Amino acid sequence: MASTSYTTEQVAKKLGVKRTTIQGWIQRGKITPPRIAVRDGEPPVRLWTASDVARLEAVKKQIKTGRPTKKA
Repeated sequence: MASTSYTTEQVAKKLGVKRTTIQGWIQRGKITPPRIAVRDGEPPVRLWTASDVARLEAVKKQIKTGRPTKKA
């Protein structure tokens, strides 16, 4: 039985964030990404598993997302 995998774009949509947000989390060391997969005839992508998505959901709750609001 094959496990389902998701691209970073699909994961971002599931989490309600932008792809660049996930890339920022990776760059800042907030999350450890899966290896980049090379697929025949297609550009290389990161393929996330369902357990990776669950882990990212937990991380999202701990990370303040969005820009700070202006104080009046």
